[in-house]
Amino acid sequence: MSDSELIDWEQLEMIFGEEEDEFDEDMAELFHEFVEDGNGQFGKIDAAEFSTDRAVIAKESHKLKGSASNFGFTQVANLLAHIEDDIETLTADDFVNSLEAARSGFAKSVETVMARYPALAAGAN
Repeated sequence: MSDSELIDWEQLEMIFGEEEDEFDEDMAELFHEFVEDGNGQFGKIDAAEFSTDRAVIAKESHKLKGSASNFGFTQVANLLAHIEDDIETLTADDFVNSLEAARSGFAKSVETVMARYPALAAGAN
């Protein structure tokens, strides 16, 4: 999968600016909060029981989808939209596969963004 399928770079440039622009430390802090919160939301989804907590799964997927979309994590947002929109008809296997793909895409997206914007990696906690 190419970076352009994974991440909407135009969206990220609106947040961080062009690569040659001075890096905005406030936006870097916001990105790190997004990553931390995203990992927490994946944890909430993991903790929910698929057979009985579908509303919780849909709600947490919706929240994380919005944040992922704001930071240009296109693939992650699409996978979470699928979980949210189709929660009532998903099989347990489809849910697990979609969630794992979203989690993997999230990690890959974070890694890819930090590689493009080294100042993010320098400021990581």
